[in-house]
Amino acid sequence: MLRYLFIIWNLFIGILIFNPVDAFSAPAYGTHMPKLHRWTFGFEGSFLLDRDMEDGSSTRGNRYFYIGSFGLFDWLSLDGKIGVGNVQWHRTDAADFEYNTGFSGAYGFRVRGFENRDLDIKSLFGFQHISVHPDARNIDGTKNEIIVDDWQFSFIISKGFERFVPYGGVRVSTLDLIRRTNEADRKRLKADENFGLTFGLDYYFNERLKANIEGAFVDGEEIAVGITYDF
Repeated sequence: MLRYLFIIWNLFIGILIFNPVDAFSAPAYGTHMPKLHRWTFGFEGSFLLDRDMEDGSSTRGNRYFYIGSFGLFDWLSLDGKIGVGNVQWHRTDAADFEYNTGFSGAYGFRVRGFENRDLDIKSLFGFQHISVHPDARNIDGTKNEIIVDDWQFSFIISKGFERFVPYGGVRVSTLDLIRRTNEADRKRLKADENFGLTFGLDYYFNERLKANIEGAFVDGEEIAVGITYDF
């Protein structure tokens, strides 16, 4: 047990060191959680199709992750991601900015809610925080940097139908665009909406291997697809 806690501790400290408070929109992960003291690993592509900002501009981007979850307790899962991602900022009064792929990381947790095993119904509360740090852009000698900062809380419910497990729920999130010019002149731009809906589907190839697709709407449009395996 102590060995597992040591691994988790170092994983999350590493993420915090490299991206302490910077995040991107986060999938809710579904209601599947690893068993006590067991791991779930996999791969995920997460695509923010559009999110409007308060000034009329919008942002989007693609991210690709290695993902992992650890069952710390029967009712608590710790989640982490590491990968790459980019950011596109579409402005209304000036040319668009596209920032090339850079480091991306994430952390979060999920708490098991009520369950009905006879009906195969599950619920879950979650917190997610994902960071994307695209490379800076140099335009006419000016260094332009951007970070997308998003904290998300979610609540979802699922209903199992043999291999298929659809789910849906709500999320509350904050998304800011944090911009810097020549490593100074730091400005923060907030998203236009903070309340959204989440819908997804897990498909189990067997007891350990599953695929997932998930979409989010209202506050923005995004989709995530992934595949995971329980160890």
